[in-house]
Amino acid sequence: MSWTAEAAVRLVAAAAMGAVIGVEREYHGRGAGFRTQLLVALGAALAMLVSLQFGRTDYSGWPAGGQIQVDPARVAYGVMGGIGFLGAGAIIRYGGGIRGLTTAASLWCTAAVGLACGAGMYPLALAATGLVFVALFALARLDRIIPSHSSKAVTVKLKAAEGDANLRRVRSLLQEGGATIWSVQYRRNVVDQIETITFYVTLPAHPEKTGIFQLASRIEDAIEIRVE
Repeated sequence: MSWTAEAAVRLVAAAAMGAVIGVEREYHGRGAGFRTQLLVALGAALAMLVSLQFGRTDYSGWPAGGQIQVDPARVAYGVMGGIGFLGAGAIIRYGGGIRGLTTAASLWCTAAVGLACGAGMYPLALAATGLVFVALFALARLDRIIPSHSSKAVTVKLKAAEGDANLRRVRSLLQEGGATIWSVQYRRNVVDQIETITFYVTLPAHPEKTGIFQLASRIEDAIEIRVE
């Protein structure tokens, strides 16, 4: 098989494997879906093929050709570093948490699969595609079963009370709501007589199902309540 035909086969293989990963992201309605994953794999494979072609080229007839050294691996480093910018675009802040990390990781893996296809490492690329698909699709159910927690900063601003009455009151409400408190930051404005208390807590993975978001109704005299 000629080099051009082999390169075309590698590009098609990369696009197909990227599309397989993209199907799962598309199914779950993520921004980086079918076409994005396909293009990432295709672009990474093309970059690897161009790098390999540079390595195959005979520069002996060029001026100072004996001094030209080509390292195909450098393109792989550049692709994997550059894909981070694309992945960053998939990550957004959602409420008090972060969304898009899995999609960003899938883009990074898709780029690696594309590089493997571009290098002609079909079995390795196919195995990686299968593992990524299993991790995204099949393990999603397992991820919902595994107990997990998230960290939040709960800030409550109140009119100053005598002693540590406010501190004890809010602490008790947070603990009733399912929060585990591991640190507290307290500030008091003696001029305005305002207390600002920040509780650093650990919550179940779905804090909206706990009592933490009931604080506003249970602390009627609160000036401000923030959950970050």
